Amino acid sequence: MTAATAPLLDRSGEPLPLPELADLWPLGGWQSVDRVLGGKNEHLRLVTGDGVHYLRRSPRTKSEEELVAQLELMRLLRSRGFPAPEVVPTRAGADHVQVQGRWWVVTRGIAGTPFDDGSRAHLRALGQVLGRYHRLVADLPAVMAEPPALAELRLRAARPDVDPALQARAVDVVGRLTALLPELPRVVVHGGARRGSLLFDGERVVGVLDFDSAHADVRVLDLAVAVHDVGKVYTRLGDEDHKVALDLDRVTAVLAAYRAEVRTAPAEAEALPLLAEAKRLKRALGRINRARAGEQLSDNDHAKIRLEDNRLLWLDGHREELVAACRRALA
Repeated sequence: MTAATAPLLDRSGEPLPLPELADLWPLGGWQSVDRVLGGKNEHLRLVTGDGVHYLRRSPRTKSEEELVAQLELMRLLRSRGFPAPEVVPTRAGADHVQVQGRWWVVTRGIAGTPFDDGSRAHLRALGQVLGRYHRLVADLPAVMAEPPALAELRLRAARPDVDPALQARAVDVVGRLTALLPELPRVVVHGGARRGSLLFDGERVVGVLDFDSAHADVRVLDLAVAVHDVGKVYTRLGDEDHKVALDLDRVTAVLAAYRAEVRTAPAEAEALPLLAEAKRLKRALGRINRARAGEQLSDNDHAKIRLEDNRLLWLDGHREELVAACRRALA
């Protein structure tokens, strides 16, 4: 029995169709296959006769149209010298296939080391590579009515049973962001510009992963995601302040590195803290609304609600400092 036919279960405990996939992508013969934890996709790491590859199964919510756009973006970026993953076609030449009702893609593995939290060079590299990405996609159409996160927050806040104080706060954030929209540049954002998306050779970025969330949006959204990811302060698991505060020095380092690559708009410095607040409110309201609809929330859900509450409290106490840091770095 080969590694390709050895039993392997997906997240829901169902067997993965490995024999069919191995026939579609022979890759010189599969030698081993292992699940990779995390992410929206179901990830499998393949060691094959042709090297290391990654097999990805998209979530059920991913349409073929969205997947095709993602793969076209990755190919375009590679043609422009950006280190996006290389899509590997099937033996028949298809870059994606549907198996058991789900879309599958294979990419060639990229040799590199992960983001080092203690490296200032890696911190700057995140800002630099994000700026480079935005320059390379600046000519792509990015038409949208409004940012999806903003539309979703508006919907969640409009429920009649939402706490009045929380509702008023959400309405205020939506209003201020809406007023800034005409001045915010649009691009096809990466959508998940976090530490885990980068691979390094020393201080040089050799791989940018995770284009699953790429979509048309305001450019500053990518910055909001990036600075929250690398700026949040880790204390101790279980403590009330764990992953609550933002290290403004780290935030400034990422933004300054980005600004060296891209000419930013003044409104982006104002919008970034608002987008961070909007995300906190959207996540908290999502779980609260689920509970009010009768869903039994888990202990983790309740912990996440408390986390977002604490993050909002931190923003209340440090809003002026965060806005000032954004203005200084992006001026």
